[in-house]
Amino acid sequence: MILGNFGEVGELMFEIEIISADEDNYPIEVLLDTGFTNGWLALDIQDAEILGWPLIERNSTMRMARGEAFFDIYEGKVKLDGQEYIIPVLAAEGISEPLLGLQWLTILPLTVNFPEGILTLG
Repeated sequence: MILGNFGEVGELMFEIEIISADEDNYPIEVLLDTGFTNGWLALDIQDAEILGWPLIERNSTMRMARGEAFFDIYEGKVKLDGQEYIIPVLAAEGISEPLLGLQWLTILPLTVNFPEGILTLG
């Protein structure tokens, strides 16, 4: 289980580790976006390229709240609560902060208790 924190307006924030192709670990803060229903993780394309992750698909079309968008899909490796996961990662220019998608909630329980200040994943 990883502990999260609430952002300024109640955003659900967690720290995870991303693992480069060279097996270097980097902690990053991510926003759990329950509206991001078709993926596990979204990053700026520059970050995915720097990590050296293998490219799976280029210019994949995804339906977003603001319309269709194009993403490259990489095979990424992340660590949550000591467990490593290999997942498809959506990458595009202009993703201002890394996003965790709703897919995580298919395998990990989420606890959100605003009055008590409790936020956990896993």
